[in-house]
Amino acid sequence: MITSNNPLFKGAASEVVTPFTTDGKLELGLLKHEIEFMIERGITGFFVNGLASEALMMSDADRYAAALAVREASKGKVPVMGNVIANSISEGIRYAREYQDMGMEALILTPPLIYKYNTDGLYAFFVEIAASVDLPAYIYNAPETGNKVAPELIARIFNQNSNFRGYKDSTQNLIELQTLLLKLDDERHFELMSGSDALTMSIIMLGGLGVISLISVVFPQLIVDFCAACAAQDWKSATQLQNKVLRVREALKIGPFMAAYKYVGGKVGNPLGVVKRPLSGLN
Repeated sequence: MITSNNPLFKGAASEVVTPFTTDGKLELGLLKHEIEFMIERGITGFFVNGLASEALMMSDADRYAAALAVREASKGKVPVMGNVIANSISEGIRYAREYQDMGMEALILTPPLIYKYNTDGLYAFFVEIAASVDLPAYIYNAPETGNKVAPELIARIFNQNSNFRGYKDSTQNLIELQTLLLKLDDERHFELMSGSDALTMSIIMLGGLGVISLISVVFPQLIVDFCAACAAQDWKSATQLQNKVLRVREALKIGPFMAAYKYVGGKVGNPLGVVKRPLSGLN
């Protein structure tokens, strides 16, 4: 049986959307307001510098500044995980050490992008970066990177390395997720978090603890209520809320990448600036 005693991340956690000015500069004031907006509405933790944060559009200095702003705005009320997006182990170690120095509660590792890595290469990438710091480590399985991590490899990493604590699943493949759970050692601490708002209820029913949501940036109460219904095993209410989440998710995919989220943020009291060029907003 997989255990998850005293989890660091659970319930309605959230990605962080990075606000920019029209000339591409960070809007740190808006970023801090975003964090306060979500904490006040019950969000339980943050995932910073993810793909939805436009981290691939940001310099190292901007990634560090954004992460530090989130850490300071959270004021220790909820945990923050710093996401590593890198293509080399040395680059990933640099990010990991910066996150540790600024006081992050956890490190999460995204698979390297574009280039195809074999199993041993991916194993070395995750394990060596995580070993470079004293933070608990999480894996973010994001197939859009081009390197979806197989369940057998994730289980190998967790079974052989005690510093790995949890997993954000964005594969949208429940068969592979169940395969992973079967391959983990008995009594292994494993914090399973949905990485897709579309599958939150299904993943919680498999033993997940919650979601690292994107919808929560603009509609935090919806995600908080949804996770509460799941935790109470009120599956009738949870099903109704999951269906609502699916409709909201579809609406927020309108237009270019992240454009609808930033448009809606301005309508709900959580202004999120604009996307960074050459990305474009809604017309």
